[in-house]
Order: sequence, then C-alpha cells, then structure tokens
Amino acid sequence: MVWQEWLFLGCLGFGLIYSLFVLFAADISLHGFGHVEIPLLHPLMWVSGTAAFGGLGFLLWRFSSFSPGIVYLLAGLGGVAVAIASYFLWIQPMKNAEASTGYSMNDLQGKIGDVLVTVPATGYGEVLIPMVNGVTNHIAASFEQETIVEGVRIVVVEVKENVLYVVPYQ
Repeated sequence: MVWQEWLFLGCLGFGLIYSLFVLFAADISLHGFGHVEIPLLHPLMWVSGTAAFGGLGFLLWRFSSFSPGIVYLLAGLGGVAVAIASYFLWIQPMKNAEASTGYSMNDLQGKIGDVLVTVPATGYGEVLIPMVNGVTNHIAASFEQETIVEGVRIVVVEVKENVLYVVPYQ
C-alpha cells in the first residue's frame, strides 16, 4: 500500500474508533466539549467529516482512475458534506431533544389534573397531574374547603408545604 492509502485508512480508523468510544463512553470523551456552542468546533462534526474523508478517499484511490488531486478534492468535499449533514441530521436534533424530567413543586401551580382519591373538605386526598414524561400523583387539599370527589378534573391553585391546594376545573 502507498502512503496515501495509509492516510485515508488512518482517517477512517480514527473516525470509527472515536465514534465507538463516544457511543460507549460519551460522558468521559465529551466532558470538555459538552457545551461547545460554535457548530464548526463540535468534535463529532469533525470526526464524522474525517471518517468520511478517509473512507471516500480510500475507495476513490483504490477503485477509480482519478488523478491524486481529484481524489483529494472529492474526498475533501465528501468529508465536508458528511460533516455538515451530521450536524443537521444528528447533532442539532439531539441538542434540541435534551430535556429535563425534573420539576419543582412550584411548577405544579396552574396545572390541570384529576382527583385520584376523594379530597375531603377538611383533609387530604390525592390528585394525578400529567407531566411531560408521564404522570405524577400528589397529596392534595381543597382550596375552598369543599369536597372534591374522585374523577373530577381539578386545577392546582397553590402549593404549600408539599401539598397541592386544588379547586374543581371549570
């Protein structure tokens, strides 16, 4: 093999090994790069472009009759195209998909839910509140000191000491 083939295979191998490393140890490998906001500096974009450059360059070098300059040009353009495509098809959508499943009790104020266990006029019942990642149930008391029976739709008016104060939803 000539040195150009080794160059292309080295780029391809580096990209594949780094991709596998990221797949199995993403928290470790991207620790320093996790909050890079400049798209051109995102490491996964560079790695995908490098791997594409290597793979395309090796195939063109080995199986085409193009001159070396054309092979480098086409491999470079292919690497840039794959890097850009990886940003818009993989990196950007994954960044937008990141969401926290945590919430504060104060976030429940104004939420609409259902009574799971009847809320007596002067006591506690249980309500079910739908959230982004499922449903959550909480201890509830009647805000207006009136009984709210099981199955009634409610709205959370206030949250005090981890108790939801609710009224029937109109």
